[in-house]
Amino acid sequence: MKKRSNLFVAISIFIIFILFFIPNASIFASSLEEQLDQIKKEKAQTEKKIEDAKKKEKDYLNQVNQVETQLLSSLDQLNTLNKNFADVKSEIDKTNIELAVKENDLAVINKDLDEKEGILSNRIASLYKNRSSSFFEVLFKSKSFIELLSKLKLMNLLAAQDTSIIEDIKSKKSATLSVKQSILELKKKQDDQRSNLEKLVTQSEQKNTEISGILDDKKVLLSSAKADKNALIKMAAQQTAKENEIQRVLESLKYGSAPNGRLMWPVVGRLMSGFGSRMHPILGYVRFHSGIDLAAPRGTPIVAADGGQVIEASYDGGYGNSILIYHGGGFATFYAHMSGFAVSQGQMVKRGQIIGYVGSTGLATGPHCHFEVRINGAAQNPLGYL
Repeated sequence: MKKRSNLFVAISIFIIFILFFIPNASIFASSLEEQLDQIKKEKAQTEKKIEDAKKKEKDYLNQVNQVETQLLSSLDQLNTLNKNFADVKSEIDKTNIELAVKENDLAVINKDLDEKEGILSNRIASLYKNRSSSFFEVLFKSKSFIELLSKLKLMNLLAAQDTSIIEDIKSKKSATLSVKQSILELKKKQDDQRSNLEKLVTQSEQKNTEISGILDDKKVLLSSAKADKNALIKMAAQQTAKENEIQRVLESLKYGSAPNGRLMWPVVGRLMSGFGSRMHPILGYVRFHSGIDLAAPRGTPIVAADGGQVIEASYDGGYGNSILIYHGGGFATFYAHMSGFAVSQGQMVKRGQIIGYVGSTGLATGPHCHFEVRINGAAQNPLGYL
């Protein structure tokens, strides 16, 4: 509320500056209505820009949402790929362990096979060398035919068992080699799968980086669009306040009229400087003096020259503490260099009411009251109205 009040005050001062301080500025309703029409046009343009800014903001918001959805989907894909990659690595580790076990089993079987083949080779060689004596030894040392048959059967049985054992070992070796080959093929397949997954993970990470960059850019554009929209909304609010203020001034112009008769002297004092061009006592060059200066002791009461409304009561640069009173009908009076105020802005005052006190604030060589009469914004010689 305080900011809005300050805004209204600033706009009011701006309007008053246009109405009363710019030479030949008009405060008639027609001039204000032209300003009001211009403000309405500017406000309409601003409102259109606000709509465009809102559409742009909505568009960028949709783009941000789309990119965020795309990024979430890409992150899900990356998570899935990473999980698959981890699973494949785990399977490869298991395969490597299984391959190591099979290689160890194969080494044991090979060792056993070598030992069996060695024993068999030695036995065959021994039988070959001693085949005659061995046969006759078995034949003649046998006590009976039954014993002979038994020994022959035993020899054949041992030979058959050796052959069976060797065949079994060979079979196991062949099976182990086959399993080892299968494991090697599986390991190669898993390595290829891991390599492909590594490429997919790298591509997915690059894609996520690109999408994140796009998302950041879209968010910057969205933020800029929001800032533009908010600035335009603020401008529209200022234009609305200005519009309302002008309408208020227009409404106030429907009431009141210019003073009828002579004005009161604002202060009992000595006329020290008149209306018109003069050498400025401080600046040191000739310039137009838009009022009269009435010298009086500091603190002397200053009264309203006629009844009206206090439009301004503030410090105004070289004028120091000053008051502007609007009396109606385009007629206003101005009092400057006061030491203090007795009224405030917006207050209604009566003719002869104390409004402030003589001082030397602003550009002043000593205590006095600078007094102006303005009609339709143009300074007039106050002596013609006192």
